[in-house]
Amino acid sequence: MPTYERLDYGSPDGSQWGGTSTDAIGFFGTTPKTLQLVGENLSTATHASTLISSVVSALKAYGIVGT
Repeated sequence: MPTYERLDYGSPDGSQWGGTSTDAIGFFGTTPKTLQLVGENLSTATHASTLISSVVSALKAYGIVGT
């Protein structure tokens, strides 16, 4: 049976990773990154594909999705 380590201490309120926008977080061996901005200028993002591309780029930066 696999064993897993908990990354929180069981608080009923949950856990928070990265207490500020300058704290860096990384997944799956990637270099930790600070808060990624997605669609900073939503009013100028006229196409959904622009916003989706921005989201995918941020997920790649964190290592959540592969390239």
